[in-house]
Amino acid sequence: MKKGTIVLVIPTAFFSAILLYLVVWNAVVSFMNWSLLNPKPTFVGLQTYANVIKAFQFTNSLAHSLELSASLVAIGNVLGILLAALLYFLSSNKARSVFMSIIIYPLAISMAVNGLIWLWLYNINIGIDWLLVKIGLPQFPWLSSTSTMFPSLILISVWAYTGIAALFYLAGFMNIDKTIVEAARLDGASAFKILYRLLIPNSFNSFVIATALLFLFSFRIFSLPYILSGGPTNIFLQTAVVYMYYLFSVEFFSQATAVATIITLIATVIIIPYALIIIRRWIRK
Repeated sequence: MKKGTIVLVIPTAFFSAILLYLVVWNAVVSFMNWSLLNPKPTFVGLQTYANVIKAFQFTNSLAHSLELSASLVAIGNVLGILLAALLYFLSSNKARSVFMSIIIYPLAISMAVNGLIWLWLYNINIGIDWLLVKIGLPQFPWLSSTSTMFPSLILISVWAYTGIAALFYLAGFMNIDKTIVEAARLDGASAFKILYRLLIPNSFNSFVIATALLFLFSFRIFSLPYILSGGPTNIFLQTAVVYMYYLFSVEFFSQATAVATIITLIATVIIIPYALIIIRRWIRK
């Protein structure tokens, strides 16, 4: 084995072992009864999971996480393709780089900061509503109505994470043989026809990676709903990770670890097939 390979394998194996230990320890605790009311952990088997699954807050928060993930994956992929296509057809590489930097800029800001920025934008007196009133349009109850709170969260998530989908789609488009695209242009194909006949069909790897990342970012989201709701108890913005934190903060440790284990299992079941698809395609090449 080469020295360079050993240098990479040893730290990777070390941190993987630590991660695996923490995951196993978390799973073991989830089979206990350990909380503020029962400070001495006792084994109860699946009873902790039964109690968690029966709780309204868990099903509600998990539904929010899955709804947010589905929305971001769908909208993020569509917008990512459109933005990547607009950038691809720019003739200037400098302009493409500038616009790509602007599109991915929200990723450079922490989600907590994004949440604070959008709290100001959603303010009815000085935010977007102030501008709507100035141009003669009615105000929109972004965070002041229970029916619009969660769509407002989805809007911020799309704004924050669509850039990563656009980045991978643009990379996929740029990797396509230029001679094929030029031949299509010489045959009179429009930009839209080149997009859906050539670029999109040859960007499956970009779709898989973008979908996996969009799901992971949205499913594990914490800062945005926490900041927007001002805490972990708002059931209209509560996600599974926020609910897990709430259980831990009130010292229901076993239930918190049970929720963490469920989140990990769901993420693993969804992400592993995507990873295997990418690995198989790379091996075939």
